[in-house]
Amino acid sequence: MKIFKQIQKITEYGLSTRDRQREINVSEVFHLWNHLSQRYNVIHITNIFKNFATDDELKVILDLGIKILGKHVVILEKEMTAYAIPLPLRPPKQVQCTTDLEALTDRHIFRRVSRGIQSFLPTHTMAFIHSNSAKIRELFMLFLIEEMKLYDKMAEYGRIKSYEITAPVYRN
Repeated sequence: MKIFKQIQKITEYGLSTRDRQREINVSEVFHLWNHLSQRYNVIHITNIFKNFATDDELKVILDLGIKILGKHVVILEKEMTAYAIPLPLRPPKQVQCTTDLEALTDRHIFRRVSRGIQSFLPTHTMAFIHSNSAKIRELFMLFLIEEMKLYDKMAEYGRIKSYEITAPVYRN
């Protein structure tokens, strides 16, 4: 597999943008653009949540999420630039909140972020399934695995803090 990747890199090195565009399909272009657009939005929202979080452990988890998402943004921007795919509009890098909203509790922030991760896991999976390019599939698989690991950390944090939503016990 590594030999194939090296051969593919050498082959891609001399390609023009037009030739590269012929190597990906419209579905892959959509998924790259959608992932980047969503990453921008999630980073923006997470920065807002981080301003209202009071628990230091939650702040660490939010920072970890922002770091992972930032890494994804760099990868996606690089890929999209290589294929000359227009980048979506980027929200501001920093967010300053002037109001202290008591409604944004650590529990609410945890649940919003946790549900956000849950709802995006199928998006990674569908992007993986719709990709013909091994390189693009590998990218979406990496995103899925990293998101699953982050979700696992969130789930453990939620269990420790009793923030998770638990279903009632069913008894016969």
